[in-house]
Amino acid sequence: MKKVKNITTFALALLLAGSISITSKPVHAEALVYTTEITQLAASKNKLTGTNIVDYAETFIGIPYKYGGTTTAGFDCSGFTMHVYNNFKVNLPRIASSQTSKGSVISKSTLKKGDLVFFGNPVYHVGIYVGNGKFIHSPKTGSSVKIIDLKYMPDYNTARRITSN
Repeated sequence: MKKVKNITTFALALLLAGSISITSKPVHAEALVYTTEITQLAASKNKLTGTNIVDYAETFIGIPYKYGGTTTAGFDCSGFTMHVYNNFKVNLPRIASSQTSKGSVISKSTLKKGDLVFFGNPVYHVGIYVGNGKFIHSPKTGSSVKIIDLKYMPDYNTARRITSN
């Protein structure tokens, strides 16, 4: 009896499906404009601006620290900054102290979003300034990418602003 019921249900479904017509519509110019706007929006997110750098860097909050790490499997401090800037077609050296050779030297009082901030003498640590006296970095073993106040890093050394490669 169950088979008969299933066959009857199937037959009714076929009958109903046969009464449905499917038509296609031509694509209108608005669809192309919309696609262009999306493409332009995506392209603007890859522009080298302080806000874009910080927005991108913040997507990695919580990624664990990994000595020598340069990928989302884990970052060390300079691997993190290198990875973030690479998204904007800027090639930074692998080591924090070497990254101090890139960009323009800026004072602590003129820091803007996206600037690289360096710590230690000699330099041993780097992060990205996010504004309001805070920076994002991959601090140490057992920790993960996070935002903290600059005041918690007493050995501030220098900062660099990267405007192009």
